[in-house]
Amino acid sequence: MVTARADEAAAREQRARTREILHDLWDQFDLADKPDVEQQMAPGRLRACTLDTTSQISAWAETARLRVSEDENPELEAGQAELVRAWLDDHGWERIDNPAPEGDPVTYHRDADGFKVTVAPQLDARVSLDVESPCFDGQGQRVG
Repeated sequence: MVTARADEAAAREQRARTREILHDLWDQFDLADKPDVEQQMAPGRLRACTLDTTSQISAWAETARLRVSEDENPELEAGQAELVRAWLDDHGWERIDNPAPEGDPVTYHRDADGFKVTVAPQLDARVSLDVESPCFDGQGQRVG
């Protein structure tokens, strides 16, 4: 009998909350012809929480990208990303230090439950949103 690893099973259980957060973030975009988030989502997936491929520590991730205009429009893109950041700030999400060089437009956020959000203007008229659940170990316990 093959059983699912406890870390993967615990991470998969976070799918609904991860998608709920992504929907809340998507609702912050203010464009007249914004498509439904389901049309812009990549398939949800398990994500390893460490670079060590032998570790059993997993999270669940959901990602979506919004094209804000047909042509590059850095101001509109930055403005749409800022609407999402403002919502995160207003709802108690902590901004995590950005390891990228100063001036990088990507921001990272974490809530009290351990969910993480990345807001990433792509500089090509798109904004990417990535939501990751807390990490779970081989016993299905939350880590980090």
